[in-house]
Amino acid sequence: MLQSIIVLSTCKGMVYDDNKHSKILFAVQFDQIPWPHQTYPFLLFRLPSEALPRFPSQTIAHGAMKISSQWLKPLSVDLLKQHCTSVVNCKQAHAFLLRFDLLHEDILSSKLLSFLALSPSGDLNYAQQLFDQLSSPDSFIWNTIIRGHARSSKPSQAISFFHLMVSSGVPPDHHSYPFVLTACARMLSPELGKRFHAETFKFGLGSDVFVLNSLIQMYVSCGLFGDARQLFDRNPLRDVVSWNVMIRGYVKRGEFEEAFGCFEEMIQAKNMHPDAVTMICLLSACSQLGDFDRGHWLHLYSCELGFVSSNLQLGNAILDMYCKCGDLSLAKKLFDEMGDRDLLTWTSMINGFATSGNFRDALEFFSQMQNERINPDEVVLGTMLSVCAQMGALDEGKYVHHLIEKYNVKRDIVLQTSLIDMYAKCGRVDFALQVFKKMKERNVFTWNAMIGGLAIHGHGQMALDLFEEMKHEEAVADHVTFIGLLLACSHSGLVKAGLKIFTEMKDVYQIHPRMEHYGCVVDLLCRAGLMQDALEFMKKMPIKPNEVLWASIIGACRVLGQTKIAEMVSRNMIDLDPESCGRYVILSNLYAGVHRWDDALQVRNLMRAKGINKTPGLSWIELNGIVHQFAAGDRSHIQTEKIYMMITEMYQRVRLAGHMAGTSEVLFDIEEEEKEHSLFFHSEKLAVAFGLMSTAPGSNIRITKNLRVCCDCHSFLKALSKVFNREIVARDRSRFHYFRGGLCSCNDFW
Repeated sequence: MLQSIIVLSTCKGMVYDDNKHSKILFAVQFDQIPWPHQTYPFLLFRLPSEALPRFPSQTIAHGAMKISSQWLKPLSVDLLKQHCTSVVNCKQAHAFLLRFDLLHEDILSSKLLSFLALSPSGDLNYAQQLFDQLSSPDSFIWNTIIRGHARSSKPSQAISFFHLMVSSGVPPDHHSYPFVLTACARMLSPELGKRFHAETFKFGLGSDVFVLNSLIQMYVSCGLFGDARQLFDRNPLRDVVSWNVMIRGYVKRGEFEEAFGCFEEMIQAKNMHPDAVTMICLLSACSQLGDFDRGHWLHLYSCELGFVSSNLQLGNAILDMYCKCGDLSLAKKLFDEMGDRDLLTWTSMINGFATSGNFRDALEFFSQMQNERINPDEVVLGTMLSVCAQMGALDEGKYVHHLIEKYNVKRDIVLQTSLIDMYAKCGRVDFALQVFKKMKERNVFTWNAMIGGLAIHGHGQMALDLFEEMKHEEAVADHVTFIGLLLACSHSGLVKAGLKIFTEMKDVYQIHPRMEHYGCVVDLLCRAGLMQDALEFMKKMPIKPNEVLWASIIGACRVLGQTKIAEMVSRNMIDLDPESCGRYVILSNLYAGVHRWDDALQVRNLMRAKGINKTPGLSWIELNGIVHQFAAGDRSHIQTEKIYMMITEMYQRVRLAGHMAGTSEVLFDIEEEEKEHSLFFHSEKLAVAFGLMSTAPGSNIRITKNLRVCCDCHSFLKALSKVFNREIVARDRSRFHYFRGGLCSCNDFW
């Protein structure tokens, strides 16, 4: 007859012999019992001791199921450890140990406690409750709970448990001190750390390398690098961990040359060899320095030592180094050679492409990552939101938003602010406002993203209203807030409001104006046609105007037809920034606009002589979740022939409507017809042509360009919006242009 049956939600049963002399535990492997004998897969059986000799076959439940000895094995510590892989399983094991009075067996209870206190998926609070039920825990259990608290958000609890252990009569050992020293390091409490340092001598642990390494780490973490170095130099037993602690400390302090110097000492020491951790620390230094040469050498040295093929973390560090040093070809080569890849591997590549401006490659890699079923986290999703924002890829941005919801990614302020920025830069400021209004918590970056988003869309008054709301919620504005507000006023023609904001920034918020603020005010005045006021304002500035401010003056001069002033300013700009291609292009365009072809050619030759290349104009359009990229005169697209046929149709219909091409920005002295033809194939026109032929009549077209839209394209898109009865939304380097019915939201000043 069965003594008891305990119901547990598990696929394995445990059988316990009640005989006080034998105390044998068994596990019934229900997952191995053939059907139909799996009648009771959720029962934990307790058998009478007299039943044991009657195996291999014994009826144990209602005469319905026979348990063969092939399905039984003794319950060992290892079996219990294998069982404790989740909090739920630990609760089952906890119940079992309580039911059969085994919780006092330290070797068993320690397995539960280890998982609960140390595993990332454990539960430290539950571990402490379990610990409180133990009558006389041994030093291993004490060290486990101390270690768990040392790694938690409240490391001071580790110190409390350490003192409780000592007062309970359990002496600390060479494991106890490293854990409490870790707590001191995380608490940034060197005074407490020094007390424990003294205690290590009291307990005869002053020469223990494990303890010494923890002491060095504590001093490094607390900023007492001199004490750490002194302890390191006096340590005759230092091992590779000792060296790694010092090297990592130098890297974290930004003392990169000292880190490499320490590495040189290490490889020259007798019987001392670096390990993968050493390489990872030094590769981090190379990444921060952008030091490709040393980073590449470390890669080759790691391969020579046989680390790379077997250590994914090291492979990721090398990959990250190549990406941050700008060598994406070597990064891609290493990526393809890696046998194992994790989320960090993919994130490094995607970040590398995004940082270097290779947004299409970033999108492609993210798609591949999805195909390999790698679940994204908030870091890579935040990067992808930035990529979508840069490309104006609204559909991809919406998809990333969907993934945030699907994977229940933590929607912290940073990620939600990235969502606002993405929607604003993709032309859906209404969606950005929805995200903004749903946020329960906002910081200054959130407010800045929303104000800036309204600014680039020309919603000046809405930006000012939002600033009033910001003040009402007592959020503290910073210098970026006022840049957004001044841009909003500039793009909306709110001159008085903009000047008031500038004064309020200085007098009320005590924010000293930076060059960006002065530039916004100059731009504000120039857009309003108040060029003399802008020049007077620049004369009164306490700092010397830079080339950006002068560029605003040139733009106003061109609109107002004051070529001589523009020429003088342009030449001054080249002197201020001789390596900027944009300054030469402005002057070339200026000469071409007044038919001074020799001067235009001279500027172009000067660019060639100095090795300065014009940044290529690129435009993107997103259709059905796919981003298409175009360059001027691009013929790489699979539908090139149809696109160029649409270009011809566009020009014919626009010309019939009376549009004349603005050829002033063509840099060569050629016939007007040739000039007009050369303007046909600017990247934004190719993108719009593809949009017209690929979307339904009457639907909106959205494009993004990396440079300023030229005068001809701007004029052409205005006419095109009327002829084709389409709203065309174009985002260039500075703002959004909404082309509707032959007009643009920028009022022809951008």
